[in-house]
Amino acid sequence: MKLSILVLSLVLAVAFVLTAGCTQTATPPVVTPTPTASPVATPVVPQTTAPAATVQQVGMGTPGPTQMLPVDYMLDFMVQGNGDTANPYMAVTLRGGNGMNLDSRIDVTFTKPDGTSQQDFMLPPFYVGQQVTFPSSTYQNRVEIWVTAPTVGKVKTYDQIVPFKSLNP
Repeated sequence: MKLSILVLSLVLAVAFVLTAGCTQTATPPVVTPTPTASPVATPVVPQTTAPAATVQQVGMGTPGPTQMLPVDYMLDFMVQGNGDTANPYMAVTLRGGNGMNLDSRIDVTFTKPDGTSQQDFMLPPFYVGQQVTFPSSTYQNRVEIWVTAPTVGKVKTYDQIVPFKSLNP
């Protein structure tokens, strides 16, 4: 019996010793500061940028995204060249649509390959066959059509690079 009490006492003593070391808080390691160079103030020079209006567009540019008008305000257009290389022009013709009595304005921007552009417009009363014409390049031209409709506003409905002559013989 004395032996079991002695063994039990030794096991408890070892357990106390092992757990006593685990319950102490760890001391943080001492970090020696390293010398760093003090920052030197450098003057900030303001950057100047050229305004967008002074940038000259080179060429026709890339056609951008277009939107569809709601069904009540839709219009249909035909864009084609006259095929006469001696006196080339491109015509934008209104072919009809639900918006002929509701839309308030059609703006057309025409851009040649050298970057020169012209603008024209159509006003109500709209009719089938109404058109605007532009002197054009005999190669290709960019045409953008903007329609102003009530409750929608001004929407770009057409933006394509159109060849002067069609591919059909």
